[in-house]
Amino acid sequence: SGWNWLIKLRRMLGLYAFFYALLHFITYIWLDQFFDLTEIAKDILKVLEPLVKNGQVRVTQSARGVSIEINASILFEPGLAVLAGGSSKALTALANVLAAEENNIQVEGYSDNSPIKTPMYPSNWELSSARSSSVVRLFIQNGVDALRLVAIGYGENKPVDTNNTPDGRARNRRVTVMVLSNIQDNVTEIPLVKP
Repeated sequence: SGWNWLIKLRRMLGLYAFFYALLHFITYIWLDQFFDLTEIAKDILKVLEPLVKNGQVRVTQSARGVSIEINASILFEPGLAVLAGGSSKALTALANVLAAEENNIQVEGYSDNSPIKTPMYPSNWELSSARSSSVVRLFIQNGVDALRLVAIGYGENKPVDTNNTPDGRARNRRVTVMVLSNIQDNVTEIPLVKP
């Protein structure tokens, strides 16, 4: 019974070593994925450099992935979801980068809060969804696996700027291509609580 402290110390050191190794492993995986995403971001910046310099495209990186925010004015005519002729070159170059990767891609369409009501697009929600779908279609036509793609329309929700100025509304009309991180979240099922 005099050696109990030594047994407890041994167990504690074993747990410490286990958690240290686990933390090291998780950090290694996260850093590896982070640097992979950084390389993807660099490749995207290369092919979209003129648009980035003009302020028409923004590329950012977070734990969620790489975000490519494209101003809708270079992609679509006002009130339409058909890709403008000049936009195909930039989107095709982007598709070529994305086709070589394995990450899932979420294409998000946004609008400003100016009302639209046409037979084809009764609201900004439909317009933003159709715009993100047009980008997804082009990506598929240029070799990006359809299983990796999702099209989402947010309409006037989630503005990045004010809708009170022309510049703010222009910034809110955008398509964001989100190259998602491959790091899986921990999913925990929440049990039903019995009264």
